[in-house]
Amino acid sequence: MNAENSPSLTDKVFLSLNLAVLFVFSNVAFFYLYPVVLESMGAGNRVIGWVMGLFSMAAVLSRPLMGYLTAGWGEFPLMSRGIAVMLAATGCYPFIRDVGISLFSVRVIHGLGFSAFVAASFSAVAVLFPERSRGRAYGIVGAALMAAAALAPPAGEFLLERLGPMGLYCAAFGSILCAAICLRGASTGIPDAARDASLRGEGDHAFVKDLSFLFLLASTLIFAHCQSTVFNFIALTADHKGASAGIFFFTAFCLAIVILLTVGRWIDRIGKALFIRLFYPVFTLGLLLIPPLLDTGGGWVPALFFGAGMGFLFPAHNALASGYGGGEQKPAVMSIFTAVYDSGFITGAVFSGWVAGWTGLDKMFYFTGCIAVAGFLTILWFPMGKRQ
Repeated sequence: MNAENSPSLTDKVFLSLNLAVLFVFSNVAFFYLYPVVLESMGAGNRVIGWVMGLFSMAAVLSRPLMGYLTAGWGEFPLMSRGIAVMLAATGCYPFIRDVGISLFSVRVIHGLGFSAFVAASFSAVAVLFPERSRGRAYGIVGAALMAAAALAPPAGEFLLERLGPMGLYCAAFGSILCAAICLRGASTGIPDAARDASLRGEGDHAFVKDLSFLFLLASTLIFAHCQSTVFNFIALTADHKGASAGIFFFTAFCLAIVILLTVGRWIDRIGKALFIRLFYPVFTLGLLLIPPLLDTGGGWVPALFFGAGMGFLFPAHNALASGYGGGEQKPAVMSIFTAVYDSGFITGAVFSGWVAGWTGLDKMFYFTGCIAVAGFLTILWFPMGKRQ
């Protein structure tokens, strides 16, 4: 895309898109507290892992289809349909009283709607912005989704304590309704960009055979797995230790937001792979410090390391991925990338739930820290070539 045709990072279309991202991810982030509700239904750690993981399983398995629909329908129509599906699914949770087929079905439908929104929105950013500004663009998108993760869990924790599960459900429903309203502000810009043939190049799908792309996907999978482990089990860990998951989320994501809004241009200038290499160890340290410090009054320490790692690793991974493929391939590239990202949220919920059931929550976090070390080694061996 030519620089003169790309939108400003502050114009109405991009602002509306980011507000929609904020509220869609708020909907998802409210359900980070759902394991507490599931435990009250009598579910154990392994069952909780499966229930939470079904959402991401549906998102991952449907992502190839969503990439195809994005290329065929355009980004805005698919985002709109995804939000509509999420709205319908969220409205079903208050009527579920036990863990069974109804809950599993709702989690799958909820994940399908989320998959559609993510595939289309991340493709829109890749198409709308040139490579030299994608670090900043994805940094702003990351700030929006991490603002959701910073604000929704503390609010959900408060609502859950005061109003019970119904308060959590109402907040989640309201957030996705706000997303539908905000997305209307992007309706005049995203569809045209999505369907404008001048924005899309020709070419094959050779990027899927690119060794550097495969290394990037491996690093992305591990990064997402570690995040998912924290997102899905920090509430239970904090509850068992008498600590506050809300404070952890707020601290980690506030720092991540500050980083995302301020360092995007440096990621673009200095190099995406270099930033991933520098901050994977920081991210890893945050995981390893959760068990010994969460309930000591020093819980903010692992939160800061974890938040700093997310703030640098999220936009760097996304911007690096968006550089693969020509314009015509952007929906396919970002669909594969986001599918792998979401796969980490499956393993972080299901596999970490199994590890927690076997070893306990504290050892699960130590084990996850070791997995993060593998992610650092993967990106350390990343075959740079022309990729930065």
